[in-house]
Amino acid sequence: MGPAPIFPMMLLLILSSIWFVSFIASPFIARRKGYAPYFWLFACGPIGLIVIACFPSTRKATTPEDLEVMQARANMTGAILTGVALFVVLTLVVPIALFG
Repeated sequence: MGPAPIFPMMLLLILSSIWFVSFIASPFIARRKGYAPYFWLFACGPIGLIVIACFPSTRKATTPEDLEVMQARANMTGAILTGVALFVVLTLVVPIALFG
């Protein structure tokens, strides 16, 4: 057999880089916008990055009640996306990696 094809390895490297950057960027964007970054740590990679980018900054809240609603909504969304990502990793990726 010859050397492994370059294209699949490059594609895997590019996709892994995109996932890694989005996992790093999502909590920073969440914190900058006034949301809890730990809810966004594993928030489905690029999907979480797009979602947190669409949420408005908490600086736009006009009343404390608005601020509370904005934070609760965004933090719950981040927590749900993180839960989905962890569920997928623990139920699909880990068993495949361990048991083939």
